[in-house]
Amino acid sequence: MKKILYISILFIWAISIKLQAQADLKTEYMTPSSFKSEDGENLGSGSLYKISGRYDLPISTKLNSLGQPTSWMVSLAGSYGILQNDGAATSFNPDKILNAGINITYMRPLSKKWMLVSTLGGGIYSSPDEIGAKSILVNGGAIFMYKVRKNFDLGIGLGLTNSFGPPIVMPIAVVNWHLSGKYEVRANISNGMKIYGAMKLNDKFKVKLVAMEMDGMSAVMDIDGQSMIYSSLTIKSYLSPEYKIGKHSTLYMNAGGAWLRSTSLTKRSLKDFFNNLFHDKDRNMDFYPAGYFAIGFKYKF
Repeated sequence: MKKILYISILFIWAISIKLQAQADLKTEYMTPSSFKSEDGENLGSGSLYKISGRYDLPISTKLNSLGQPTSWMVSLAGSYGILQNDGAATSFNPDKILNAGINITYMRPLSKKWMLVSTLGGGIYSSPDEIGAKSILVNGGAIFMYKVRKNFDLGIGLGLTNSFGPPIVMPIAVVNWHLSGKYEVRANISNGMKIYGAMKLNDKFKVKLVAMEMDGMSAVMDIDGQSMIYSSLTIKSYLSPEYKIGKHSTLYMNAGGAWLRSTSLTKRSLKDFFNNLFHDKDRNMDFYPAGYFAIGFKYKF
């Protein structure tokens, strides 16, 4: 099951379905926690400090007679993680991780209910001191979206990645459901996974309770002459007050817990990918739950 989650991180980060230019800059910190093997052996400890940003820019949007958009969009995303590890955790986890990529997304209606969303891009996934040709990973996908209701979309399609060496194609799914008003509820699986409820206290202040958010980082590493893919998956929940400081800008803070920070190290080959897909034969180790804090800034153009 963990392997499926790792793969989902590699695919879905690139999928963004937005019609408005917006930027998000965030700094996160996860407090030190024990690092243990699947057998429960203590292998040290570690914390994580991460800076991440994303910019989505629609470059062309046209509406048909039904008000449905045909749109081209460019997305820039990047994150820089500093892992402060102690003990044996230093030999398994890199000290720093850099993820930076660009994607071009095309969206068009196929009928009153169906829409096609396709994306293609690539980026660098590596430790900063190991950047090379192998660090460049390609990702993409094509999703057929179905509007079940005005506030509920389902999508299914195929995702592409060369994270495990040769390009592979895997099925992927997208879910987007929301309720709006003074009280908000949203479940979104597209460029990440996030489920939350929110309450608007006034025109400027809103409080979110995020029940679950899933994200992660990856890095291509050379270990003993073999090309490996290091993946880190984080699942967290937190309270997030937001304050609008202008017509377009919002400042927010997060405080809660990172309940899972799981790591995996896999050989970059199709054989090892399929052997480990459902049986997790590769090296999996977890950090124990830790405190989670963040501060961020959002701007809608």
